[in-house]
Amino acid sequence: MGRREIVHLIARRQIATSNSPDAQTSLVALILLLSFAVSSAAQSESFPRYDPAWHGSIAAGGFAGAGLIEWIEQHADHTCKWCGVDANGQPDVPALDNWARTHWRWTNEKRAGRIGNVTAGAAYAWPVIALSSVHGGIDNRAGRDITATLSSMGVAQLMAGISKRVVRRSRPNVVFDADPIDDADDVQSFFSAHTATTFAAVVSAGTIASRRGSPQAKWIWIGGIGLAGSTGYLRVAADRHFLTDVLVAAGVGVAIGALMPRLFDEDYSSGAPVTAASLQIVGVGPVTHLASRSATPVNLQFGAGMRSIGVVGTVRVR
Repeated sequence: MGRREIVHLIARRQIATSNSPDAQTSLVALILLLSFAVSSAAQSESFPRYDPAWHGSIAAGGFAGAGLIEWIEQHADHTCKWCGVDANGQPDVPALDNWARTHWRWTNEKRAGRIGNVTAGAAYAWPVIALSSVHGGIDNRAGRDITATLSSMGVAQLMAGISKRVVRRSRPNVVFDADPIDDADDVQSFFSAHTATTFAAVVSAGTIASRRGSPQAKWIWIGGIGLAGSTGYLRVAADRHFLTDVLVAAGVGVAIGALMPRLFDEDYSSGAPVTAASLQIVGVGPVTHLASRSATPVNLQFGAGMRSIGVVGTVRVR
């Protein structure tokens, strides 16, 4: 099995205004750059064969856990923890968030929201379209690949749900328009579940296509990143999220989408059994431990928390 590498891509680009042709051209160029860079970082290291039982269980657990958190939130206190206002009740947000809201927010916020839902739906469908293209139709192998992308989406949705519950950041309309907090949704700004799950979906599909050495991989990356990036932008344009909510969500989605297709996969070249993976999540409820057989150890750790509540995760791939 080839050497596993973790590639960090940091792209910065200042855009004067989202309504100008120059800004739109810059946004498209950034999406294309990100697509090619991530695609080249995900080039095939072994031809994957996924275990649908593992990925199917992870997907079901992720979506079920996110649904449970959402149900709990509906019956919980709706006060904010990260309220975004100063002692005088005036907006107090990072300068980047203030700039993005000023330049990116649409006058017709509802229209931006509707279009964003369309791009998100297309991004969720993208793995089916892309991977059926790779396999020449829906068959057993395509089904296994699609199940692997569902596990990425489930984990991303769960991580977003945990973050929303722990951080409880007020949405932009609550901060800037002084709208009252009427329900749990008003304090679920950080981070964007739409953005995290769309990036997880398209990056996992692109990663699988690249690992299979598919000639369509380049276009799968470009189309997928375009849909996910547009969804993130439109969440800001609709005044549903701050830019920092979207940037963090995109980072989480990319990380999950790149990681999950590398777990629980059988290596054809070496004839080794299912790649070993151990996943532990500590800090919310009981410890969850998923394990399978193993090979060369690689440890990845991630964490998020606030005051007395936190989540620490360790992924061990052998």
